[in-house]
Amino acid sequence: MRPRSTVICVVALTTVGGFFAWQLAMKKAYDKLRDQMVDVPRFAIHPIDAEADAFLELVRESWDVQDHELPDSIFSKISSATGVDESVEGVVAFHTHEIPQFSFFDHRRNAKEGVKAIAMAGALPISVDDRIYFGDGVCFIKLTGNLVEVFEDTEEGLKRTCYSIAKIGEQD
Repeated sequence: MRPRSTVICVVALTTVGGFFAWQLAMKKAYDKLRDQMVDVPRFAIHPIDAEADAFLELVRESWDVQDHELPDSIFSKISSATGVDESVEGVVAFHTHEIPQFSFFDHRRNAKEGVKAIAMAGALPISVDDRIYFGDGVCFIKLTGNLVEVFEDTEEGLKRTCYSIAKIGEQD
């Protein structure tokens, strides 16, 4: 082998080796973040059936509004950071998203999923039944037995309303 060919082979092998070493370091960081998602709540989509619709109607009619935003500034920031649609469908997609395995070939996807994982770790609430109830233009989460978060699509944008009711024994 001539010296020039040897240099080219050494440079090529060093470049490939460095690339794979960088990939393995990135995979390790990605997998660590993904593993931390084990403690983040997982939501199952539950269609708004007759029972859930009756519950939502009761909440809207007789519970107190604790917080109301139109458009929802928190989810607007999440949407901007993660690329999730700023709508009820986007809220459902965000709350039910599973972070995929690391891809050695799609670095852009890895970066987007890393941002989603960080946002999910900081923004996903805990619910009493691990469900997000989803219907046409509306979804809700039972945060506790007496606190419900409702998202609705409106002409003005995504609306978020938190409703609460005093537990028996806590009323004035």
